[in-house]
Amino acid sequence: MRIIAGTHRGKKLVEYFSPTTRPTTDRVKENVFNLLSNYVDFNQVKVLDLFAGTGAYGIECLSRGAKFVHFNDIDSVALNVVKKNLGKIWQNCRVTQKDYLAALNEQYDLIFLDPPYDSDFGICAIDAIQQGLIVYETDREFSHPQIIEARHYGRAWIYLIQK
Repeated sequence: MRIIAGTHRGKKLVEYFSPTTRPTTDRVKENVFNLLSNYVDFNQVKVLDLFAGTGAYGIECLSRGAKFVHFNDIDSVALNVVKKNLGKIWQNCRVTQKDYLAALNEQYDLIFLDPPYDSDFGICAIDAIQQGLIVYETDREFSHPQIIEARHYGRAWIYLIQK
């Protein structure tokens, strides 16, 4: 797992596996960011990496020039991995350990939702988000009236939802 583009391109990231955490593959992440390039100017965005895991999505945004990234995960081990992966990239970010709904108390331009696959956390979070571009990674097909892009990569389904 590595940073794909930007000022920290090529930096290897620490991986973390648990029953509820699985890192997004470089192939999927690269395709997600290719999709996002049609919708997002990374130099202007405020980002939430809600189920941060390793922090790969949010760190990729920082590397591409994001204005601010909020990393959140309830798992303290995952948050330690995020901190290791951030290394010296600590400017313009915040790391919190909150329930996912409690972390939705601010407005963000871009929200990454990569919850545990066998949960309804993503759907609940989508319902709670009032505005922003949502990247939702799940292991199942999903329908929502505000989906603007949908892609399938192996086990992962990626949905872009504009609210």
